[in-house]
Amino acid sequence: MDEGRQKRITFGTLLGVALAAYLPTGIALGERLFTSVILAVIVFSIVNKLISSYPSEIRSAPPITLLVLGLIGIVQDSLIWLLASWLSSQLGAGLHVDDLGGAVWGGLVVRAATLACLAIPTRKAAEGEGGKGGEGGA
Repeated sequence: MDEGRQKRITFGTLLGVALAAYLPTGIALGERLFTSVILAVIVFSIVNKLISSYPSEIRSAPPITLLVLGLIGIVQDSLIWLLASWLSSQLGAGLHVDDLGGAVWGGLVVRAATLACLAIPTRKAAEGEGGKGGEGGA
């Protein structure tokens, strides 16, 4: 996995965690806001590094692949929310997930934010696509 892709996944995760905590999803950050967000992002990053369920090239992937990986990712992210909530209770960080429904909504928000960040073309990809237009005739 290239460095730019990993940065987009990390940024998408951070954005998704912040949105899930802000929206009424059943996830509360408590008084220690910064600690809770960082803990959740670290847990998400570690688990997503071990079990990657992101398409290799999101803009050219078939829709069924995006659907299957998206659904698997929502389940994965929901379980990560529950894990982060449990770790937070052990460490006293203040992150709390009310129930499985809250974890599923949080997983949906994080996955959507991360896939949106992955769909944004990088400078290299944009230059590469621009150069392909004139090559090879039909």
